[in-house]
Amino acid sequence: MRYQNLFWDFDGTLVNTYPGMVAAFSEALVDDGVNDFEIDTVEIYKTMRQHSLGTALQRFSAEFSLGKERLAKLYQLAAAPKLAQAQAFAGAAELLTAVGQRGGHHFLVTHRDAKALDRLTELGLKAAFTGAVTAADQYPRKPDPTSLQALCRQYDVDPQTAIMIGDRNLDVQAGHRAGMAGALFDPEHLIVDESQPEIRVTQLGELQTWLLAK
Repeated sequence: MRYQNLFWDFDGTLVNTYPGMVAAFSEALVDDGVNDFEIDTVEIYKTMRQHSLGTALQRFSAEFSLGKERLAKLYQLAAAPKLAQAQAFAGAAELLTAVGQRGGHHFLVTHRDAKALDRLTELGLKAAFTGAVTAADQYPRKPDPTSLQALCRQYDVDPQTAIMIGDRNLDVQAGHRAGMAGALFDPEHLIVDESQPEIRVTQLGELQTWLLAK
């Protein structure tokens, strides 16, 4: 196995939360007075995937002359209940199990709060994880490597045995800055590669094949 320790992003990597996020963002715009026919959900999705939720808030609040903080609050209200409908990506459970069966370990590194762990439990995936960092731990956001480094210290992980898996450049960059390898999960080829990941895949099954090939 190429790497014994897998560090995972949550949103857009393990669990496909983007449909709910886009729907919540659209609802927030409508609640803030935007006509729904003016809303381009494809552009919202691309902005979130290629950049971040923060970028989407900044871009569309400016585009529609809205207060960014108010839009953010409306978004959070709309988004909270939608997490319960978010499903794991195809191949996630199989990859987690296959690595675990070979003695590997999984760690979660997410900007979300502990509800991410609750959703993994509901999906039957939480037991695969040895440790996790969430927003409650108050580490700097990725690509800052502090959260990854903290997990390495806590669980005595050699970064050279680890790979950070995520759907954006900042995930790979955080891994590299922590001394790890990086894998970019990009199902729709939306990401301009600025992080030089060790592997780039469109399906988690591809990643499993690559990880277990050695």
